[in-house]
Amino acid sequence: MAAMATLDGFGCTVRFSPGARERAEFVAGRVDRAAAWLGERLGFAPRIRLSVANAADWDSVATVPLYGTPQGAQDHLRVAADDGWFGTELFAAIRPHLGAGTAHAVRAVYGEPPALRPYFDLVAVHELTHLFQDQVWPGYPGMWIAELHANLAMVGYAHEVEPELLPALRAFTATVDDLPVEVTPVRELADMERSFEHGAINFAWFHFTLTRAAERLWAAEGAEVLRAVYEHIRAGGGAEHPALRQVAAGWDRHARADAVG
Repeated sequence: MAAMATLDGFGCTVRFSPGARERAEFVAGRVDRAAAWLGERLGFAPRIRLSVANAADWDSVATVPLYGTPQGAQDHLRVAADDGWFGTELFAAIRPHLGAGTAHAVRAVYGEPPALRPYFDLVAVHELTHLFQDQVWPGYPGMWIAELHANLAMVGYAHEVEPELLPALRAFTATVDDLPVEVTPVRELADMERSFEHGAINFAWFHFTLTRAAERLWAAEGAEVLRAVYEHIRAGGGAEHPALRQVAAGWDRHARADAVG
């Protein structure tokens, strides 16, 4: 296995797999933009190491072997050097459940077969936000809170910095409307951490639903709610924050409606 090379000229430390220099430059550019935007919104500049790894290098840099989806923790952001297999397998699990309208919307944005890289490249902003969390928050507030906050950042970045990415964000997220309880049986907010026991499709249901919640919060309160939740958890707070209580209450209504339906 060839050693990963380093890439200079960016605000973060960058390593990339052989043959992935152009890809690394693209990803590093977005990470720099997103880190600057988040730094202004959150008042913090984290340490950032970026690895743009191919399939051969993925297991050496990542702690979760899902090649194709970004991963961020502590000071390390990992992004795939190509489309990877995760997105293809996730969509293969989702596709049989899609209605004609949803399937048409996905094709309109991603083509056929769907090329989902634009969506997962935006998820890198979500994962970058975990570095801002991990280096400041005194403890882990629970998965749904951390994921909602990271989704707020992803949604806000798309709205304010790269609005052309909003169709890619919304088309894949909208598939959540067609996912039946039979394939996503774990739906209680507090149970998000065990959703993977039922496959990536159940975790995706949580992630997409929290993305929808983040869009509603952003539309109502904008960047102020992103900073407010960040500082609330930084001060040792938890789910009692008004924005978090709002999401939890709406989640309960949504879960009851799904159960009835």
